[in-house]
Amino acid sequence: MFAISFPSLFGPFANGIEIIFGGDFPHDPLLLHQVAARAVVVYIVGVAVVRIGKSRIVSRMTSLDVILGFILGSLLSRGITGHASLSGTVAASTAIVACHWAFTALTFKWHSLGTLLKGHVRLLVADGVLQLDNMRRSHISSHDLEEAMRLKGVEDIHEVHRAYKERNGEISVIEARQPRATDPG
Repeated sequence: MFAISFPSLFGPFANGIEIIFGGDFPHDPLLLHQVAARAVVVYIVGVAVVRIGKSRIVSRMTSLDVILGFILGSLLSRGITGHASLSGTVAASTAIVACHWAFTALTFKWHSLGTLLKGHVRLLVADGVLQLDNMRRSHISSHDLEEAMRLKGVEDIHEVHRAYKERNGEISVIEARQPRATDPG
């Protein structure tokens, strides 16, 4: 991994930057204020990189998003504590988010790749009838399904038109339509 040499890059400002952030090389011990300054920089860079990458890390997460979160968390923490260079942290974080962006763009274009990388939908309930084979394949117990129904405000399986295990692992529940009262007259 490369590291920027502060004296060669910043000339006369190098000492001030090194006092604030410490050296860019992982072997340099950091002072407490340098860890704090690095944390602020890494936080700002992390937000910018995730925002530019159009990540859904804070919303509905697929396996791609979970892995991105783990890797980014590890990379960014090493940059804060000085176990990795700031320049290397920024470069690696940017590369990982760019890769994530490319994969999600490709999964938009090719559904089969999306199924491979993100998973697929399975029907769990059809018109109040459990689809036991799909529940078994998805490792979803009747208790898991009942929990999802309760969270939707549905108590009886016969009130469910459809329930699915979604690509992100969540269970969605679509209630059966209630018959409408006919208008008098």
